[in-house]
Parts: sequence; C-alpha cells; structure tokens
Amino acid sequence: MKVAVLGAAGQLGREIVRTLEAQGYGVVAAVRRPPTFPLGSSVEIRRADAQKRSEVQAALTGCDAVVNAIGAGTLRRNVVESTTTTVAVAAALDMGITRYIAMSAGMVVLDWFFFKYVLRPLIFRNIVAEHRRVEEIVRASRLTWTIVRPPKLTNGPPSGYLASLEPQLTLFSAARADVAAFIANELKNNAYVRRAVFVASRRTTGDRK
Repeated sequence: MKVAVLGAAGQLGREIVRTLEAQGYGVVAAVRRPPTFPLGSSVEIRRADAQKRSEVQAALTGCDAVVNAIGAGTLRRNVVESTTTTVAVAAALDMGITRYIAMSAGMVVLDWFFFKYVLRPLIFRNIVAEHRRVEEIVRASRLTWTIVRPPKLTNGPPSGYLASLEPQLTLFSAARADVAAFIANELKNNAYVRRAVFVASRRTTGDRK
C-alpha cells in the first residue's frame, strides 16, 4: 500500500512517515516546501500547497490512502485545518482514493464540567470548533474514513497505545509515536472504518505512582 501523508513536515507528520516506512508501506511525504530534516531513503517527497486542489491531486497520484496530519498549531481562530481538509477530501475522491485518516482531538467530546464550562470557552473554543468542522467535512464525504482523536500530543517515548470509541478520562496524553503506530495498524486492519476513535498512550508504571 502506498500512503500519502499531508502535513509530513510537522511533528506528527514526520512521525507518521517514519512509522509507515518502518512498517513497509510505500510513503509519499506531501510538503509545501522542501524539508530541512532527513526522511527515510524510500520516502518520496512531493511538493504541494494543501490549499490548492490541483497540487494535492498531483501529490496523491498513485497512492492508495491518505493520512491528513495538517495542523494549524495555534489556539487563535483559524480555518487552516478545515480548509485543507475540504481540499484533501475532494482531491482524494478525484484521484479515486477512498481510504482516509483524519486528525481531530479528544477534547471535541470531552464533557468534564470544568473543561466544558471554563477551559473550552476561555481557552480552547477556537480549536474545538475547528476540529468539529474537520469532522463534519470528513463524515459527510463518501470516503472510507477514520477520525483519530488523541488527547494532548507529546514527543515522549512510545508506551503502546489504547484505542477506544469512548474517551478514556484517566489517559491525558498521546506520544506522537503511539498515534503513528495506531494509524499504521489501522491502515492494515481497518478496525475503525467510519468511526471516530480516541487514541492515547498507555500509562506506564511510573505514571501510576
């Protein structure tokens, strides 16, 4: 299987590229500008502005699946993720690709009182709204999609992931390596087709102390 990774230059995107290559996938890293960091020797780099449908179409040529790891990287009001999702979904369908992995966030469905009535309206209002727009776009498409909802992403070492259709309120973070491992396995196993799935790192012995 050949997989295109949109947002391959970001922290999560780089980890997804690395993990997919290590597991034997053919990988296309779609980036807006040439990366300043090394990618695997078998990774194909294709330039594409994710807001231009024709460029994304070209980047997806010959691919069997798309992983969209584009993130805005800000809490301010923006539509980067939803705009590029609209383009990516249309481009994938144009190219006859149906398998699609989208990134969202666990906070979209977090129902803690303090988060719901204090943190979300004061701090996370914009990012939650944007993730919800992304999910609506993906769900409304004809794609064979999976939406990944991690909690806080970290660059910590992998500890194995837990995947669940319901948020696990005792798991507060997800190493990017664990999220990438879930994505690689989901592309192979198709266990969560047309499902939104919470993915977090398992707690280690040290975490329980």
